[in-house]
Amino acid sequence: MKREYRFPVFGTQGGGLVRYIKGICIFVEKPDIQGLDVGDIMPSEWSIVPANDLARIQMEREGI
Repeated sequence: MKREYRFPVFGTQGGGLVRYIKGICIFVEKPDIQGLDVGDIMPSEWSIVPANDLARIQMEREGI
């Protein structure tokens, strides 16, 4: 079963999902990279894509 989020979430190039908290991407689902887990900060060199409609809206508004 796929989990639904009530906040914007973004997929990352390393797997997992992140959300923005005070301008920092924090994992809400574990990425595929060993050593990173939920609650960790996403590496700054990774790119993101919207994973839900709220993320698409946030990306358009804030130019993420």
